[in-house]
Amino acid sequence: MKNLLTIFTLIIITLNSFAQNKISYEKGELFSENQLGIDTFYFVHQTFADAFYMTDLYKQLSDDEMYSILYNAYYSVTKEQKVLVIIEQPSGPDARLGFNFFDNTDKLGDILVLATNFNSKRRVFQKEGDSEESIYRWYKIDQGKLVYRKDVYSEKAEKENRERNSYSLIGMYLFDDNFENDDKVKPLIDELLASEKGDLEKLYGYLYLGEYWLLNNDLIKAEEAVDKLTELLNSSDSIPKGYSLIAKMATTELEIMKRFSNGH
Repeated sequence: MKNLLTIFTLIIITLNSFAQNKISYEKGELFSENQLGIDTFYFVHQTFADAFYMTDLYKQLSDDEMYSILYNAYYSVTKEQKVLVIIEQPSGPDARLGFNFFDNTDKLGDILVLATNFNSKRRVFQKEGDSEESIYRWYKIDQGKLVYRKDVYSEKAEKENRERNSYSLIGMYLFDDNFENDDKVKPLIDELLASEKGDLEKLYGYLYLGEYWLLNNDLIKAEEAVDKLTELLNSSDSIPKGYSLIAKMATTELEIMKRFSNGH
């Protein structure tokens, strides 16, 4: 069983590299299918936000560039071969995104780790990865799903999400590792959107409706949901303006999924 200390040590070594072009890769063969058995939607959903929005890279990368990075990672990472993406920065160290597989970990079993050299406290890329302050994410691989470690199902989490608000339970059921919860998602979304809940809760309803349709490979309905989310955000007097980032993220995810659908 591998522990996190061993994993962090291996990842930090992986991140020590350099680039000559704006975006370059250190990786192996590009396969026609994902070699870890991960569904495209789960891979995109989990990694696009952590790789690009948590690191502020979305501010400098186009949709095509973000798609290209995830495409190369998705179709190149294997049990034996990691993928390192190097993105040249205007000043300071290059940005590095490492995609690494680890098997038989002590808590989550097989996992995919996304490692960056982005310091979450200073909000800058640093020369080397830091296990204390750099952004790292590890996800459980489970029968096609990619589940963020904090989203692994528990009865305690289910109870807390049920009591929190009208949408937290939907998000949990969409992205946890309990397959029995999958069929509960759409009825809960429909119930929320048909209710008299406030605009902010409806905003999350449309967000999760879009995710639901992306999961089910219906890009047309997914785009309709994202459009309704954006319309609600623009027309509402009660939703704080900071929530515009949610609409931007939803649009980015949709655009990346469109490219995966059309490009492969």
